[in-house]
Amino acid sequence: MKASNKKVTVAEYIANFVTTLGVDTIPFVQGGVIMKIIDFVGQNKKLKYIASNHEQAVAMFVDGYARIKGFGVGMATSGPGGTNMATGIACAYYDSIPCLFVTGQVGMFHVKGNKHVRQRGFQETDIVSMMAPITKYAVMLEKAEDVRYIFEKAVYLAKSGRPGPVLIDVPYNVQREFVDPGTLHAFNPDVEGEKISPVSSSDVDEIVKELSRAIRPVLLMGGGVRIADQAKTALALADLLKIPIISTWGAVDIFPSTYPLYLGTPGRYGNISANDIALKSDLVLALGARFSTKVVYNDKIFAKDTKVIAIDVDRGELEEGLLTHYKTIVADLRDFMPRFITKMKGLRTSSSERTSWQNEAKKLKSESFEINVPPPSDVKNHVSPYALLGALSEVLGTEDIITSDCGLNLVWSVQGYKSKGGNQRFLSAWGNSPMGYSFPAAIGVHFARPRALSVCLIGDGGMQMNIQELQTVFKNKVPIKIFILNNYCYGMMMLNKPEFNGRTYGNNPETGYEAPDFVAVAKAYKIKSVFLKNDKNIEVSVKKILAMKGPVLINVNLHPDQNIYDAVIAAKQSPPPKTK
Repeated sequence: MKASNKKVTVAEYIANFVTTLGVDTIPFVQGGVIMKIIDFVGQNKKLKYIASNHEQAVAMFVDGYARIKGFGVGMATSGPGGTNMATGIACAYYDSIPCLFVTGQVGMFHVKGNKHVRQRGFQETDIVSMMAPITKYAVMLEKAEDVRYIFEKAVYLAKSGRPGPVLIDVPYNVQREFVDPGTLHAFNPDVEGEKISPVSSSDVDEIVKELSRAIRPVLLMGGGVRIADQAKTALALADLLKIPIISTWGAVDIFPSTYPLYLGTPGRYGNISANDIALKSDLVLALGARFSTKVVYNDKIFAKDTKVIAIDVDRGELEEGLLTHYKTIVADLRDFMPRFITKMKGLRTSSSERTSWQNEAKKLKSESFEINVPPPSDVKNHVSPYALLGALSEVLGTEDIITSDCGLNLVWSVQGYKSKGGNQRFLSAWGNSPMGYSFPAAIGVHFARPRALSVCLIGDGGMQMNIQELQTVFKNKVPIKIFILNNYCYGMMMLNKPEFNGRTYGNNPETGYEAPDFVAVAKAYKIKSVFLKNDKNIEVSVKKILAMKGPVLINVNLHPDQNIYDAVIAAKQSPPPKTK
């Protein structure tokens, strides 16, 4: 490389590098040894910065932003700044979300390294070792001249293969050193990159033959379809094959709920129609789907007499999951799906048996796709979460985004949501599922797609985990709508009381847990609020709320005994065996 006329500090180089990643908004929490980098982020006219109020919220903001934008970047200081981000980074890791986290670190002179002391520098923590299990790549930038190489390598690894988060720890003295951008050595993916072989023609041909021979085939779409940006290809494939489709929660927003052959999600908290169609199938073709306990509620029943062919970029998921597959293919769906659909276009897929199978699927959908939950006895004085989600599904447009949290409010939300398809999205931290995720993630979603309506669904317990971000919302005029599904308890824990002979501790006001008056809290943060008391004219109420300008907090009055839909019990199927 040719030397340039202007040398820059490593801190300025990092800020300039971020602008090349398609990222325009950087959340951070300021701190002593990240100040130098943040100074250049603040000066950079191509970047907008958001001063968050907790590092956990920074990581979750980045995660939500990246799910929509394709990539995200967040920053924090050393020690507690970095450790606070761990929960949000884990969300990105388990759900394969590509993003970059930059932490400041004490100067190299104070880094303890292999010395037998707990700490040398103030607020020093070995964040690289702590984050290694939940990142694809975690490294300290020890030499200024390595800045280009390490940052390019990190971004490459974050996006390649099975994507995920990466973290670079930058000591303060290294941030201040000058480098010549024109002479920095680059990362070469052709030499050091992840090697994923293209899917072979013979593998594609074999799947085509298996699918052509099958009488009762089913497509199982997983979150990997979204991660590989193959949602439109998935729709085209479904239109071509005309076979029943089911999805994991991570792909619940790909197909409109009205799609005739979409039968919902399998699993204990899914749709009976999806469970039944998998049980009756003779072939399940799984694309980017992780066979977790949320999908396979009982591995002795799920698709028990069925050939399962699974395609995934992660060999570990294929070889060490809950099911033993008939055939597995390690492949990037960006490579596999276009080639597969091209092969299938030349084949005749219709037959009397297939027509009969389509009709059976449509009959199952008409009989058991809908989720009906008996309301508590005094529902007139409370809101049904299913009624709320029905109203939201009706009102939201095809560009709008719902971000849901965890526990009962997540189950209610997934079960009650009716996708309109298009670019409408339904997000959650599916694998890690921490309390408090959806609120900062919904803020990130807004900055990733500012013209869309960002709707946050969260429980009363989860809201308190990142309640400080109400100040971030107010300060930055973030027009999200925050629906707190308030059942005045840790609902999922309350459902498990029978296992403990009716005992429960720290789960409701009687046993130690209690939520604040959220309307009063919203007033303290100068944010508009609504108390949604019952289901009366709920669609009209939801329309008015969504039309309100600026951020709005909605305290949704749920019954503490509001239950969830259990597809296994509803279908009177065998529960999974108890583990010893």
